Amino acid sequence: MARSFIRAIVTGIPKTQAKLRRGKAKSQKLLKAALFQEGEKIMAASLEIVPVATGVLLASGHVQKPQKAFGTVFVELGYGGAAAPYALAVHENPRAGKTGGVSPQGIPYRRNKQGQPTWSHHAKGQWKYLEQPFNVAKVGLRERIQAFIRVGMKATR
Repeated sequence: MARSFIRAIVTGIPKTQAKLRRGKAKSQKLLKAALFQEGEKIMAASLEIVPVATGVLLASGHVQKPQKAFGTVFVELGYGGAAAPYALAVHENPRAGKTGGVSPQGIPYRRNKQGQPTWSHHAKGQWKYLEQPFNVAKVGLRERIQAFIRVGMKATR
């Protein structure tokens, strides 16, 4: 009984592996760029509705450069610094930006020595000033990031 053998020689494996590594590195860079771009858009929308009394909270808005930890790429954005306790209190206050300078009891809010309203009164803005833009951005986020990476990968071919 005769046996038949097929012999195959595969060449180019090291080149293929190198190309895959370069592609992975490129896609990681594109992912970071896409996430940063999305973070910037969220922050821009948030800056339009953040409550403003003195401008300290507004000025504390930031988007950090992309980071990678435990296999996850992420971008951190938010408000804080010296304004951190105030940022949280105002974010969770449904009256933020809507008080007209008057407490629920009808008492005018105090002003500081410079004549500026205290943190309880905001010239503009609303509560959930970061959460709302984030929730809007979540819709279609995956598709936008995938498209960004796809276009970037095609541009390097």
